[in-house]
Amino acid sequence: MTEATTETAIISTTEEVTTEQNQSELKNNTTKVENKVTISKKHKKDKTSSRRKRPKSKERYYKKKKIAEKNVDSKNEIIKKQKNQKEYIGDYIYFNQTDSIWNNNNLSLRSAGCGPTAVAVCISNLTHKFVSPVTVAGWAKKEGYYSSSGSLHSAIPAMASHWNLQCRGLYKNEKEIERALRSGHMVVGLMGPGYFTNGGHFISLLTINKKGMVEVADVGSRVRSQKTYDLAFIIQNSKIADAGGPFWEIWSNKTDGNNHKKQKRKNKVHNKVIKQSDDQNKNKEEIIRKFYLNLQIDLTDFEKEIPMDELLIGIKSQGIQDHKSKINDHLKELGNQLNDEKIVQVSETYSFGMDAMQLHKERTYFAVPTYLENITRIN
Repeated sequence: MTEATTETAIISTTEEVTTEQNQSELKNNTTKVENKVTISKKHKKDKTSSRRKRPKSKERYYKKKKIAEKNVDSKNEIIKKQKNQKEYIGDYIYFNQTDSIWNNNNLSLRSAGCGPTAVAVCISNLTHKFVSPVTVAGWAKKEGYYSSSGSLHSAIPAMASHWNLQCRGLYKNEKEIERALRSGHMVVGLMGPGYFTNGGHFISLLTINKKGMVEVADVGSRVRSQKTYDLAFIIQNSKIADAGGPFWEIWSNKTDGNNHKKQKRKNKVHNKVIKQSDDQNKNKEEIIRKFYLNLQIDLTDFEKEIPMDELLIGIKSQGIQDHKSKINDHLKELGNQLNDEKIVQVSETYSFGMDAMQLHKERTYFAVPTYLENITRIN
């Protein structure tokens, strides 16, 4: 069954300008124009001007034209004021249906406009263009999706489609709703009696953070919009809906395309970094290979009998040692070539080979092969 949904209890702290006041102002303006015209006619009559009098039909035409021009100027001024009233929740544009700036008309946004307002939040954020609740509600009313009783459930995909956005019903599928939010898409949800409303109320789900909490734009409450919610809690507070609801995923193919391009650029940079890292590691491996070859030449006969992995386990020296083994010299050169201060420090403070024999009681060791393996490993 198609249902018209509205918020039945919204607290507003703003002053609403009613339609009756607009009509009163229009009547006063019309009266002033009529008085002006009457005085003008009387003045001409007294002067007994030879100019032909303008027919009454034309008088009415010019009066209506003047009023229409004034109304156009007034409408442009309202739109300008609306654009200057941009409000944000974090990085997202936010609208509140109860604000008087959206209620200077006959659209009943304060009491029934949660649907168009929630979709306006999605449109403005996904298209990066200012589309106000008034604009969305005006179109929806004209097309029969919205009235003072609220919005049809089918209004959500219809409004999204009109502004060239994609829309898909997610029903109450928690995994699909989470997937949509993690994809950078927005979700419109229809809430039922409970935490968010006493009756029926549309809200916008903006994103889901690293902790799995959902940020929302509750178009009926700034207070509720400042909190984050567990997705399961939001689903529990939703109501049964048709047209694929009570949750609808909304996204822009254009935005997704831009995100894809950004990701490609990121991947390109990432691959470049990996290539540079590979080149650096290959260079390190070549330096280390030459270190082992050159070291073999300068080893003593005794040192050549010891396996390389054991030979390059250093023992911490007590104070400054006069190293007789050539191993320390080769290690220092290796450290300089690799620009590795740790290896240089080890070459100066640890003893290897023949020098380590007299320090066999010490317990502080440093395994050079293990360290060299670690610095060439790609994480």
